[in-house]
Amino acid sequence: MKKLLIILFVGIVSMGYADAQDEFIKEDPYEMTDDSQATYESYMDAGKSSYLEENYDDSLTFYLSAFKMKNDDIESLGGVARSYEGLNQIDKALGVYRKILKLDPEDTKALQKKLILDEKNVSKWGYDRKEEYFEEFETYLKKNNYTNSEDIYILGSIYMNDKSFERAYTIFKMDKGGDYRNYFGAATTARFLGKYDAAIIFYNKLLSVKPNFYGGYLGLGISYQMKGDYDRAIKNLEKYLVYQEDENVYIAMANIYMAEDKYSSARDVLEKAQTKFPDSKKIRKHLGDIYSKLGRN
Repeated sequence: MKKLLIILFVGIVSMGYADAQDEFIKEDPYEMTDDSQATYESYMDAGKSSYLEENYDDSLTFYLSAFKMKNDDIESLGGVARSYEGLNQIDKALGVYRKILKLDPEDTKALQKKLILDEKNVSKWGYDRKEEYFEEFETYLKKNNYTNSEDIYILGSIYMNDKSFERAYTIFKMDKGGDYRNYFGAATTARFLGKYDAAIIFYNKLLSVKPNFYGGYLGLGISYQMKGDYDRAIKNLEKYLVYQEDENVYIAMANIYMAEDKYSSARDVLEKAQTKFPDSKKIRKHLGDIYSKLGRN
């Protein structure tokens, strides 16, 4: 079979999708004969095999050849787009996915791929283009009943990078798959928005599925601190320090103790921190302030 394919495909030249479109789209559609259908299927099988072997130049050649056999064939176009992705020719892949969507606006897989690949372009766009993209992405998620946690994470992250925290929070919390990244996203954006009760709920959900995700303890500590629940704040900040030593967290704990007029406890925390960060000017300064409060110069 491989010898047959080699003979069959000799002379085929790999080309960009724009070239393929110019050459193929102008041809009149025709009814496939048994022989041409067999050739088409051979091209498709060879394309799939090459793609799975990560021979993307070959898979592109085979899929383009299959496309030539069937004008406006979405299946072979999908192979062309995936091959371009494998070759890291993202703009060409995007062009093919857009072509697929012109042929079939209901092709959700092509829409998903287009939205994801366009992520890198969002920061370059103006307001109107961004809003169009956001609306398209949210419509896609809603149509699929928010079942794809990865897609939710992608859009939520785009909103985060755009500093659209309310939108990010709304998207992250729609996740039905229990993805810890979306729990963390929902918790953190809720905290940024001052929704501390919601933040606490989502941080706890995060830690229930990912107990070693220590950033959750830091987020919980900050959220409880902002609510004035200092005991829970201290407990969670201490849990965070088990995983990650951080001079700023020690200082935060000292500030909590000082807010409760527990200066001796604040001193103890910072003296412990000083042994771990002996060169920290911030810790020395805070210790100096506490010693003054305690009457020590």
